[in-house]
Amino acid sequence: MDLLVVSKDQLINLIDETLHDIGLHSKEAVSLVYNTGLVESKYQYLYQVGGSNVARGFFQCEPHNAVDICKNYLAYREDLMREVANACMLDWRFFTSPNEEAWRKILTYNVKAQIAFCRLHWRRVPQKLPKTIKEQARQWKQYYNTARGKGTVDHFIKIVEAYG
Repeated sequence: MDLLVVSKDQLINLIDETLHDIGLHSKEAVSLVYNTGLVESKYQYLYQVGGSNVARGFFQCEPHNAVDICKNYLAYREDLMREVANACMLDWRFFTSPNEEAWRKILTYNVKAQIAFCRLHWRRVPQKLPKTIKEQARQWKQYYNTARGKGTVDHFIKIVEAYG
């Protein structure tokens, strides 16, 4: 198996800090966001390998999803939008007039934005944050990887147990 490229402790610290900065912190959220990145990229890839190369960053967020989060979630939560913009050190215009090309670049190079948008993705899921790895795996498959994705619950659990 490949080795993680980035320090686990540093990643967890950055996730913890970012989630505090945007006001969406909990122990469960840190674990879920960390494990999402672990399963999506093993913290090795900044863009999707093979296929369309659409998904970006360690958390493999797609730019159209970031635009959707800005337009259909953050636009109705201005305080949260401001906290996310400040935490990610991004100009307000990326949130008020989002476009996929800008978000493709942001999600490739800005790790705090990657973390924030992973957490925002999970925030929109109509379920409580999972407490166990098995619960995380099930929610990841249903809401993050989706039925169309190649990932499986078993794959999620295997990766987390090997690297987590």
